[in-house]
Amino acid sequence: MKHTTYFYQTCAFTLFLFFLALSVNAQDKQALSIIRAVDAQAKTDSSKLSFTMAIRQTENAESRVFSLTSLENAQGDSVIEFLSPKTVRGLKILTKGNSSWVFFPSTGRIRKIGGSSRSGSVQGVGGDFSYDDLGSNSWEADYVFSLETTTTTEWILHGKRKHAEAPYDEVRLTVSQGNGLVTSAAFSLEKEGGLYKELNLSEFRDFSGQTRAGKLVMKTLSKGSITEVTLDHAEFNIPLHNDLFDPSRFSR
Repeated sequence: MKHTTYFYQTCAFTLFLFFLALSVNAQDKQALSIIRAVDAQAKTDSSKLSFTMAIRQTENAESRVFSLTSLENAQGDSVIEFLSPKTVRGLKILTKGNSSWVFFPSTGRIRKIGGSSRSGSVQGVGGDFSYDDLGSNSWEADYVFSLETTTTTEWILHGKRKHAEAPYDEVRLTVSQGNGLVTSAAFSLEKEGGLYKELNLSEFRDFSGQTRAGKLVMKTLSKGSITEVTLDHAEFNIPLHNDLFDPSRFSR
């Protein structure tokens, strides 16, 4: 009798593990489907964006305000140029894949940013957005996602880095079921003690036929610093010459 009971218990537990594996596999597939849809919405043949960036060292501190433009081509290469204030006018950041270059107009020098430096803030600007944050790599390219929670209005996805070049060890994304866009993100790095930055996206509206967040607020939790980015203007699917994404031509 004891052997029979043990047999049924073993079978029941095996079936439980089997259906649990099926459930987990289904959730992983759903997470992959969601993140691919998020990446697809963000992708265009090209874009030209104009931003205002306000940086505060603490929540109640006075802001340092910058204006900048961003160009991105179909390959996901992007170049950001600061327009004001005068102290950083002409500063450019080019991102191609997992590589970044910075052009400093005051010296005419071009510096390649690699390794751990890419997780730092932009030299001469500061703020809570790193070189990696200013790039445009797809979520799927850098992280393996699982579906953590589903509510009536949102999906919450947990991502773990796929490779050493991924900006963060882990990310947690909240995706709206209404528009399929990311509304918040949390970033973790072991060297920073785990969770250390949070990004909130809001004021979604139509820009030249594409739905984008009109406001992005990044907080560094340990420092209490805040960087707020406002999207002022956007154009998509416009002709862009390849020379714009060549670091050797920055100073010309």
